[in-house]
This record gives sequence, C-alpha cells and structure tokens, in this order.
Amino acid sequence: MLLPENDTIDIKDIIEKFNIITYFQPIVSVGKRTVIGIEALTRGIQDHRIIPPDILFQRAKEQNLINQFDRICRKKALQTHSNLYCNPWESDLLLFLNVEFSKIEDVVGSGYLLQQVMELGLNPGSVVIEIIESKVTDAGSLQKFIETYREHGFLIALDDIGSGRSNLDRVFLTKPDILKIDKGLIRDIDKDFYKQEVLKSLVNLSKKIGALVVAEGVETEEEAIASLDIGVDMLQGYYFSRPEPENYNPYVLQNKIDYIASEYKSYLSDKIKNEKIRREKSEKFILMIKDELSGIPMLGFDDALKEIVSNHSMMECIYILDRHGLQVSETVFNKNEGPKQNRLIFRPTSKGANHSLKEFYYMLINLGIPHYKTDPYISQASGNLTVTLSTWFKDVHNKSFILCIDFKIP
Repeated sequence: MLLPENDTIDIKDIIEKFNIITYFQPIVSVGKRTVIGIEALTRGIQDHRIIPPDILFQRAKEQNLINQFDRICRKKALQTHSNLYCNPWESDLLLFLNVEFSKIEDVVGSGYLLQQVMELGLNPGSVVIEIIESKVTDAGSLQKFIETYREHGFLIALDDIGSGRSNLDRVFLTKPDILKIDKGLIRDIDKDFYKQEVLKSLVNLSKKIGALVVAEGVETEEEAIASLDIGVDMLQGYYFSRPEPENYNPYVLQNKIDYIASEYKSYLSDKIKNEKIRREKSEKFILMIKDELSGIPMLGFDDALKEIVSNHSMMECIYILDRHGLQVSETVFNKNEGPKQNRLIFRPTSKGANHSLKEFYYMLINLGIPHYKTDPYISQASGNLTVTLSTWFKDVHNKSFILCIDFKIP
C-alpha cells in the first residue's frame, strides 16, 4: 500500500515508545474440535489511531528500520502470549509468529528470537516461525536459520503457499512442519475445480513430507467444508474470527467449531448416501448398455454407439477398446457435446488409438473388477471436466471388449 505524501506516521517514534498492540487470529482443528493456535498480528498506535501492519512495515523499510520494528513486534507478541497463558510450558496452544526475512543476513546470527523466548520462559516447541519464502533471497542463510531454530525445538511454517509469488522448491529447502495455504487459493474453493485440484496436490505433498496444512482466509461455511473434504488439517479466517486485540480468548469459538464439525459430519453422511445411489444407478445403466451391445458384432459397433448416445443424453461420448487397450470403434459424441472449437490439444481419439496407459484401462484390467470409474479430470477428447466409466462386455461372438463412457460434470 502506498502512503500519502503528507502521511504523519512516525515509525521511529512508534519503535522508541513501543506503541504497538498485538492482535490474535485463531487457527482451529475441526477434527480435534479445538483451537490449535493463534497467529500474532501487529497493529500500530499513533494519535489514537490504529495503523495497519502493511503501512507500518512499508514505513519501516523506507527508513531502514525494518529489523528494529520486526523485533519489537515479536517482543510484544511473545509478551502478550506469555501474559495470557499463565504456564506456557503446559499450554498446547501454538503461537504463530511472523519473522521479517527481507534482510535475513541480520537475522541469522543474532539469536534474538531465541533470547526473547527464553527470557519469557516460553516453550520453543509452542512457537511456530512463519516464513514467507518470496521475501528471502539468500537460500543458504534461510537454511542455516531454520536448522538453528529447529534444533531448539521451534516449529517452521511456510506461508502463502499457492500465491502467485510462491516457489515450491522452498518446500524442499525449508522442510516445513506446517504449510499455510494462501487465501487466494481458498477463495471459492467449494466452486472452483482447478483450485480444488491444486489444493489436493498440496495436501498430498504435505502428507508425503509429514507436514500439516492450514487453509488461510476461510470466510464461508462452504469454504471450510470443502477444505476439510480435500484433507486440510487446520482452518484460519474471518469465518471463525477476525484478528482480535490482546484480551482475546480463543476458546469462545467452541460453538462455531462444534457446528462446523457437525455440518461436516452431515456432509460426509450425505456424500456416502449419494455415492451409493449413484452406484446403484450406474449398475442398472451399465447392464442396460451392455445388453444392447451383446447382440452386435464388432463391425456394427459404430452404428450401435450412435444409437445408444442418441437415447442417453447424459453421456458426453462413448467408445470401445479391445482387451489390449486398442480402440476398435470411433469416439461417438452426444450431439450436444464435442471437442472445444479451435483448441488443437483437445481431440477425440480414433480407431487404433492405444489406451493401455490410461487409468480407466489399466485399473480395470489389473484390479480384476467388473467396471471402474475415474475421478473427475479434464478430458483430452473434449476439454470438459469429465469422469470415465469403463466396463467389460461380450459381443455376439462372445469376444470380450471394454466399453468406455465419458460423462461431463456440470
């Protein structure tokens, strides 16, 4: 944020007089039905005005006071946290603490944060150091800092994952305990397939490396439930609470946490019921289509598929493979569907195409199951969001083939 030219904010005076206040925003675990931690967020005070952090940090950078300002922010946050919880060593509440790394060479060797924590008698294991990787230019110094503080028990969180500036190579450099997913990725996560798939990938990555995932910027019940369904461990955002001043008690959130837990449980129950209904309908539908094809020789497949598609509008397209995964029919589209125009990368396959490396083929073959359905994906045949159902059937000569049906997801 750009400051107006006549702005009267005196960052030096704020630092000297310690004119800051710490706000806290809770981070909740719906699975554990509790507040897991709180993130400390700084506000300035001048002339009875509350000054937002982006303005404060910008002014500190302009006057080359960023390290001094960052230190008093951390000191205030740690002091406030210590005062709120009588015995921090017995508290399970994590304190998420932002550290300014734009001049990391001044941070690495100072040991200032460790000294602050020890002087206040805080448990280093309850302090999570948040790193915004885009602000770090010296990867070696960052790694040294992380190794030093991890040896003393501090936890490391990589912040703003999924933002336009983030680089996933920093995940491997920092080996974080926690990944904090940027609010831009969480916004409308319940409606956006692409965001859902990116978040799934990040959640899967976190499980592989033993890290937990926090979804930041959760503002609606739908975003909370969608994030939980994808596998996020913790939630943070205005839906639960805005940042509140230092007398804030995070445990007042219990009713909202319990509510989301109940709604998520109902969501899962409905999801299972709906899946059972879909499976029953799919079974009947598959049997009907297989029955239509069972009396037809291979030479008649194309005409039969055209007839089938014309009678079942829910299909996007349909095609047939032999037992080796080679396509023996044309790809027949519903008249209302088809490849996206002028998109050369989206083209339906033709007779002779090899599908043996496709999931819907090799899973059906190797699992020994009667039929298989993929997860949603972007079809290379049409460019639409699709699921593919594959199943065995026999033609009029009792020869085995694989029927593949693509269904467009609304």
